[in-house]
Amino acid sequence: MAQRKLDVVLDSVKRLLRVGATANLVNLLQKQHPADLAQVFSELTDKNRLSAFSLLVERNSRLAMEAVSEFGPEGAAALLAGRSAEEIGKLLQELPSDDAAAIIGYLPEDISAKVLELMQKRPAGGEVGELLEYPEQTAGRIMNPKVFALSEDMTAAEAITALQGSRDVEMVFYLYVIDVRRHLVGVVSLRRLLLVPPSTPLKRIMTTDLISARVDMDQEEVARLVASYNLLAIPVVDEENKLVGVITVDDVIDVIKDEATEDVYRL
Repeated sequence: MAQRKLDVVLDSVKRLLRVGATANLVNLLQKQHPADLAQVFSELTDKNRLSAFSLLVERNSRLAMEAVSEFGPEGAAALLAGRSAEEIGKLLQELPSDDAAAIIGYLPEDISAKVLELMQKRPAGGEVGELLEYPEQTAGRIMNPKVFALSEDMTAAEAITALQGSRDVEMVFYLYVIDVRRHLVGVVSLRRLLLVPPSTPLKRIMTTDLISARVDMDQEEVARLVASYNLLAIPVVDEENKLVGVITVDDVIDVIKDEATEDVYRL
C-alpha cells in the first residue's frame, strides 16, 4: 500500500513538473515524509530532481534538506553543488552536524573549503569542521558530537531532571555515564532509571559492560557491532576512552546501504 502511494506521488510530481504547476507541486511535496521525498527524488531525472528540490527549498528549506539528507550525502552534494557557498552553508545549518559534514565531504574541494570556512563562523559550525578532521569511513566522521551524558555522581532524580532539559540533543536511546574527566564508565536504561528510588546514585545502577566504538574504527565495523548487539545507538570514544559522540542506528543503516552499493559496483 505504501509503495502504491509513493507511485501515485511520483507520477503526480512528474505531471506537475511537466505542466509547470509549481504551486500545486510544492503543496504536494510539503505533505510528504522526508524519507518518502528522498525516494521520489531518486526516481526523477537529474533535471526534474533539481527543479523539484529548488522549488521545495524556496518554500520549506528544512524539509528540503531533511529529504536530501535521506537521499544520501553524495546525492545531496550533487543537488547543492550548483549553489553559492553562502547558500549551501545556510542550508546545511538545517541539518545535524554529522549529516552536514558527510555532505560537505562530497562537495567539490573549492566549494567545500568555502562552505566550511563560512559555517565555522556560525553556531555549531565548528562541530562540522571537527568531524571532517577524522578520516573518511571512520566512526569519528559519521558520529554526532552532541551526545547526552550524565555524571556518575548524579542521583536518579537529578538524571531525570537533566534529561527533561535536553531538548537540543538527538533522540536519547541510552543514558551514558561519565566520570569527572568525561571517561565513559557505564550506561543506564531509561526503564531502570524510572524504577529505582530517586536518591539512588547512577554509579550503583549503571552497567559497566558496554559496547563502544573508537573514533578511528572503520564504519563497517561499527555497523557490524550495532547489528550484532541489536543496538539503537553506540557511543564513540577517543584513545583515552573519553566520550566524544554517538552513532545512531539510522546512520548505520546509511553506512550499510553505501557499502552494499560499493559491493555491487565491484561485482
